[in-house]
Amino acid sequence: MLRLSRFLSDGAVLQKDEPILVWGWGTPGCRIRAFLKQNGNASFGGEEKKEGQGEAPLLGPKETVVSEDGRFSLKLDPLPPGGPYELHVEGKEELLVIRDLLIGAVWYVSGQSNIDVDMERCCDSYPEVVRDCADDGLRTFRITENADYHGPLEEPLSGEWKKAEQNTILRFSATGYFFARALREMTGIPVGFIQASLGGSRITSWLSREMLEGNEDYRGLLEEADRYADDAFLAKVIRRNETEPAAWKEELSSEDAGRKNAWEKDAEAIRSAGTRIGIPVFFRDTELSGFVGSVWLTREFTIPSSMAGKSAGLWLGTIVDSDDTYVNGVKVGETGYQYPPRKYRVPEGILRAGSNTITIRLVVENGEGRFTPGKGYFLYNDQGVVDLQGSWFYRIGASCGKIPPTDFVNWKATGLFNGTAAPCFHVPVEGIVWYQGEANTHQPYDYLDLMKRYVEGYRKLWGKETLPFYYVQLPNYDVDLDQDVQWPELREKQRKALAEIPHAGMAVTMDLGEDNDLHPHGKMEIGRRLALLAAHDLYGRECECTGPVPLRAELAAESEGKGTEGVTLSGRFCKEISRRLPEESEPTREWKSESGVCVRVVLSHAEGLFADSLEKGSVIRDAEVILADGTAHQARVLLEKAPGTEKNTRDGSAALLFWCPSVKEPPVSVRYAYHNVMHGAMIYNGAGLPMSPFELLVEKSRDERTECGV
Repeated sequence: MLRLSRFLSDGAVLQKDEPILVWGWGTPGCRIRAFLKQNGNASFGGEEKKEGQGEAPLLGPKETVVSEDGRFSLKLDPLPPGGPYELHVEGKEELLVIRDLLIGAVWYVSGQSNIDVDMERCCDSYPEVVRDCADDGLRTFRITENADYHGPLEEPLSGEWKKAEQNTILRFSATGYFFARALREMTGIPVGFIQASLGGSRITSWLSREMLEGNEDYRGLLEEADRYADDAFLAKVIRRNETEPAAWKEELSSEDAGRKNAWEKDAEAIRSAGTRIGIPVFFRDTELSGFVGSVWLTREFTIPSSMAGKSAGLWLGTIVDSDDTYVNGVKVGETGYQYPPRKYRVPEGILRAGSNTITIRLVVENGEGRFTPGKGYFLYNDQGVVDLQGSWFYRIGASCGKIPPTDFVNWKATGLFNGTAAPCFHVPVEGIVWYQGEANTHQPYDYLDLMKRYVEGYRKLWGKETLPFYYVQLPNYDVDLDQDVQWPELREKQRKALAEIPHAGMAVTMDLGEDNDLHPHGKMEIGRRLALLAAHDLYGRECECTGPVPLRAELAAESEGKGTEGVTLSGRFCKEISRRLPEESEPTREWKSESGVCVRVVLSHAEGLFADSLEKGSVIRDAEVILADGTAHQARVLLEKAPGTEKNTRDGSAALLFWCPSVKEPPVSVRYAYHNVMHGAMIYNGAGLPMSPFELLVEKSRDERTECGV
């Protein structure tokens, strides 16, 4: 029976300017014939079919024979962007017709949960986008995650092409969609993206055995993969994952006094024997610190007559871990784990004028319960909004030990490469978009080395040494972090990758995250920043595509080796970076100092520098000088100017001065934004693109390098 790859299905986008690969399976020895023809009137740049024009194939026909192993493949000539087309594939007595094909840019979009987050999760942030999303030239092929430890698969086990429409858009990757949407707007050509992602996955999940070989540090990862290749062992692990947490939850429910006595319908039972608690709250700051089990929480709230009887939305931020939520005794929603935002719908007829009650049964699995501060907790409809923050009552339903851990079998090294990524290498692509790293912040392996292995390996498998690789640097985040080291260090690895991986670009997102949410909703700007890189590098768009890039740090000549002798900026005109420069809007100031050190940080892509933030003011608070003993000292940031100039140099270069008057000795390095989150403003260039967090070793001054012949 003649069968084509899933990738060759109705609505597919095929890579422009590349031979069109047609592959599939059939009866050994059967002759296969394939050709491409125009499908009705061209709508994406093809030549419109004229009345009376014949049905001659546009490309082909090309022929081949099915090999003994049942496979066949052939190539049709490349085409520029356009369509729609039909692909005809004929066997001995069979004909397959694939309709509505477009020729455009095909991107491979991969990573972990922030690629996985779909438009449904973000739709409240972009209601107009969802409403007006219909675009025949924007399509996706989403592969359901599948790990395989036996070796690479040739064909994905799932997936089909979907157009951007109201009835499909909610399942599109939000980052992938906004990247493709921005690229469509910038280029006008059809864009398709293949999504291969899984929340929580590590970069090693997406690497092949060959990519991990040759480094002793990764031997344990390969040995672990070998264990999971044992089907009996894997089945046992999966069975344990399914049964042990379920048994824990069932036992907790059976012991829960609230379940036994229907507290969801009897809020007074919670109030009368309960304890007051302010929401939002971290349980660690209350008597519930370390609590594991079920806890019931309730609150009365008043509804005006205008809202009574009507449907309403209910937002409860994010909650750790799972919840069942009731309004006036009626269940209105449940969520089984901590990450999704709680957005529920209260049906008509539930709310009444006057006093109402909300009750939540919260299950805390590992002693880290919370109603996340900084999130919204309210009920709303067109008639009004009711704030649900403030005083609640809680009563413990049952306490117990921690939930048995889950062994996430899909996360092991090589599994997702084999089962999800490997089939994609048959599909010619324009480039790779990568958003991953969160799960590697607590891993002991060198992320920079793993990134280089990933890119080199994927380029080799796609047969393109210069295949573009655009990735997202980790955003700001700290709500679940107990230290301020691992996320900054991984961001620095990502920044350094730019110098070691050619044909790559990085979207800085330190200003786009949410300090209290691992999965920020601001995916539109992330997609736009990624698209700017691609449009600049591949499609000839003349635009700034990156924020200021730190090149080097050097001790200012006046500071070099003089300790407390003083820092004088030699008459250079500098000014403290304020909310906006151009400089002509504010007077230039000359800075001088009697003591301290000053480090010059040289930048490129630095035309029109300014400092700003959405919520943390316009003062830069995250610049530091680091001494030999490892201590960090906050520095003021000044913008260096060449004498007599009022604007940055026309080539986009500039220098910042990190000045620390309290420091008595030369620093070994300088840092910027080297924390989990920002505490003040970020530095942007005139294109509105932010500078990456960084740590740079301090070099000798320019004068001393000249004296030394460097």
